Amino acid sequence: MSTHLIKSLQQHIGKECPTLPKHNPIQKIKNTQAQHSLSRKERLKSPQNNYKVDTPIAKHVALFDDVMTTGSTVENCAKLLLKAGAERVDVWVIARTPDKEH
Repeated sequence: MSTHLIKSLQQHIGKECPTLPKHNPIQKIKNTQAQHSLSRKERLKSPQNNYKVDTPIAKHVALFDDVMTTGSTVENCAKLLLKAGAERVDVWVIARTPDKEH
């Protein structure tokens, strides 16, 4: 899917389109319960050290997420990418889950 998305983006935005890395620089290092099955309060309490970033990192990174719950995972990953050397991180999300507490 990501290859198809990149090709489509290249047609629309040309050289400004991010390139697809040969491997995902963000690696999950701890198995955790699926975030969508937790309440907002439980998701926000989840440890934030579940991921690591392999370097080197491009200066401009696009972070894609299919479904965002609280945003804590994408926020944590964006911070890790910036710390690893990215100067800009764009976050693109397809869908957002509703808050289970309402």
